[in-house]
Amino acid sequence: MDRVEDRTKERVTIPVIGGGWAGCAAALALAKAGYRIALYETAQDLGGRARRVVRDGLPLDNGQHVLLGAYAETLRSLAFVNGNVSKSPFVQRPLAISPFAQTQHDAIMLRAWRSPPPFALFAGLMSARGLSWRDRIATARWFARLRKGGYRVGAGTTAAELMAALPTRARERLLMPLCLSALNTPPARASAQVFANVLRATFDGADGASDMLLPSTDLAALFPHAIARWLAANGHVIHLRAEATIVGTVERSIVVRSEDREIRAPAAMVAVAPHQLSRAFGPAVRADESIACAIREVDRLEWEPIVTVYLGYAESVDLPAGLVQLDDKPGQWIFDRRDILARAQAGAPALAALLAVVVSGSGAHTALTNDVLTRDVDAQLRRLRPTLPRVTWSQVITEKRATYSCTPTAARPHPGRLTAGIYLAGDYTDQEFPATLEAAVRSGRVAAEQLARDVRS
Repeated sequence: MDRVEDRTKERVTIPVIGGGWAGCAAALALAKAGYRIALYETAQDLGGRARRVVRDGLPLDNGQHVLLGAYAETLRSLAFVNGNVSKSPFVQRPLAISPFAQTQHDAIMLRAWRSPPPFALFAGLMSARGLSWRDRIATARWFARLRKGGYRVGAGTTAAELMAALPTRARERLLMPLCLSALNTPPARASAQVFANVLRATFDGADGASDMLLPSTDLAALFPHAIARWLAANGHVIHLRAEATIVGTVERSIVVRSEDREIRAPAAMVAVAPHQLSRAFGPAVRADESIACAIREVDRLEWEPIVTVYLGYAESVDLPAGLVQLDDKPGQWIFDRRDILARAQAGAPALAALLAVVVSGSGAHTALTNDVLTRDVDAQLRRLRPTLPRVTWSQVITEKRATYSCTPTAARPHPGRLTAGIYLAGDYTDQEFPATLEAAVRSGRVAAEQLARDVRS
């Protein structure tokens, strides 16, 4: 059972720089270990690249994310701060993949069964629509071979190469879209090993790992705000609109300076976005070879965007349950966000339906203006469903550096100790999974545990 260690007599404060999901997870893990936390975030709100963005009174997520039952670290953290797992902010449903419209004749319909792995996936494949029996059996055998090999693939292999032996329709309409969604990197460049890790965790993990988790609130309220409430209630301090920098060491203490204060601590946690990593350190600290190496690795990474097109309608629009697939021209997935309408603020447009269309990774769409992209997505949906109501409200949110490009050769710093007294967390540091919310939370916990062990020794 999770518990908080009693270290109140030691009065040790650990600064955590960065209030995204990784920083909040690290702060929670350190607080549970008994340390006082000073959390610094340069923005006006917590959440980093997964936060709330209010537009015309609608509390949008700054990008559509898919959360799964395999998000074990996230679920554990939320269960702890909420105090009771029965108060979970999620609705949990079996993973289902469906087309947006019946006109998508090449689409695949699949539903993972509620049974122990890997039978849930195999049963889902055997009952899938849109695949011939021959294709279903060949796809099941492909999974079986991957599983027999321990989900290990050759170094340098791309996801497209890994999937080359699959039947064409299973590859192009099922596995490749899932790969692009999970890694936010085109399969021709994406890491086969990381994709295999995702398949293992989702379809061969604990019972319910493949389930979809549907949040009842926005991303900021879901995790960062829940952590922040627990921290504040337990005497920890959160500084918003506060940039903090590690400027050096004095008498074996790490010196962290913000605009109006300077603190010394036995260690400090850095959990900023990768493009902000260099700014977290003063010149003297950046000269440390371990710090400099981490900065160089991050600077060499390439980045992939995620675009979310929100479309509002005055009339209701029905979507199938689960993951709803488009035809990639240009949108890939579409989500029903009626939960946002339920939390609309005063002055919000009167909408009966709000849909979120996701365009993952780089492509021709990144050169389009928001108005043109909105028209293209609207035209795509109308081509598939000609009776769709007229769009009465729209918003495009683009995260240009949503994730690193998850290629087989993308070298990244590990979560944990960078150099004496300085520790790193972030979704880009997790070596097993792509840059997801779960990777951010995992990295925060791993880095915090190593910091706590080092400080105690």
